[in-house]
Amino acid sequence: MKKVDKKLYIPKYPKIIIEELEKNGFEAYIVGGCVRDELMGVSPSDFDITTNAKPDDVKKIFKRTIDTGIKHGTVSVLFYENNIPNLFEVTTFRIEGEYSDGRHPNEVKFVRELIEDLRRRDFTVNAMAYNEEKGLIDEFNGIEDLHDKIIRAVGDPIERFNEDALRLLRAIRFSAKLGFDIEEKTKDAIPILASNLLKISKERIQIELVKTITSDNPTYVDKIFELELAKYIAEDFEKIKIGKFEKHLEKHIAISCLFYNNDTELSRKILRELKFDNDTISKVISLLNSKKKYFEIRNLYSDYVKNKNYNKTFALEVAVKELIDEIGYSLVYDFLNLVRINEGDKDIIKNIVKMVEKFEREKIPIFIKDLAINGTELLNVGFKGEEIGHILVKFKTFIHKKPSFNKKKLLQDMAKKVYNIYVKGISKK
Repeated sequence: MKKVDKKLYIPKYPKIIIEELEKNGFEAYIVGGCVRDELMGVSPSDFDITTNAKPDDVKKIFKRTIDTGIKHGTVSVLFYENNIPNLFEVTTFRIEGEYSDGRHPNEVKFVRELIEDLRRRDFTVNAMAYNEEKGLIDEFNGIEDLHDKIIRAVGDPIERFNEDALRLLRAIRFSAKLGFDIEEKTKDAIPILASNLLKISKERIQIELVKTITSDNPTYVDKIFELELAKYIAEDFEKIKIGKFEKHLEKHIAISCLFYNNDTELSRKILRELKFDNDTISKVISLLNSKKKYFEIRNLYSDYVKNKNYNKTFALEVAVKELIDEIGYSLVYDFLNLVRINEGDKDIIKNIVKMVEKFEREKIPIFIKDLAINGTELLNVGFKGEEIGHILVKFKTFIHKKPSFNKKKLLQDMAKKVYNIYVKGISKK
């Protein structure tokens, strides 16, 4: 095995696991993403351990284990610290048989040699292992590729991508995560095998897509189109026009950036096909649908800046209230961030944010629930069924323009007058 003289940090519990396995005559290493991250000076989010101990051996050595993937050789070892559970996956060295479904191996065989296990992994930067006694095992030049900022398949990229078609998207995702280029042979193999994505569940595709657009380099999502994968992501996905991004956006904002320049019904169709949850779809569609209101606000703001008179200020405030009413305070700040990213308009957005903050701070009536009159009181006046909702909407629109009129007595008197006119109108027919 190719060893490199490097010293990495292994935290308390992974270190205990490795030491206990070695005490019992087995080899054990931290492996994969945690090794890559440590070499890059990044704190790993988790530590996976690989060993030549079989799952039954691991379960005998440790008191608390969970069979998280025992069919594929994975057992999770459980530790408690201050009553908080800490889980660490321990997987037996293995090789995999054919992938008839393009995603899962038909069979898994346990092996004794670490190098055989590393050879089956996706990319060189993820195919390194380490323990304190034997140092860094880097058989496939992962350190060199880290230095050169390259995503390279382990061995033959056609074989690696044929084994698991999701790796086609993972190459792009890791490229975006790390800011690396994809090595030429690896890149060339992607469009050749692009149609294999049809074998992958939409849920798994969705996960890789979201990880890409919420990464350090979300614009790398362009590679999905450049490398001819778009048509296999979802029907009509290749037709979309990508918006602008910033890094590390919240999921629903990043997705809204992705679909910013597209028809909302097309966006909804694709989101549903990719099996996004209803809450995410609702948020994204609400944000996209509010663009029309923003353009109205922007025009009013431009008029206000030019003319600076009361009427322009008044109209602008009413429009901002209508925006808040459309999507709520919980989304309005996200929406303004989305618009800032895609439209620029920093000064306009800054002033609108101040206005929204003022309305929220001063509890200015915006929503039907803020009205000083409710449906029951309208029912007592004499309104019925749909009439009640209609009147509440009318009153809300009125209060947007005249918030000082949001008083119970005033609204009750208005309701009675409206009802009397309504009744007289009926009586004349």
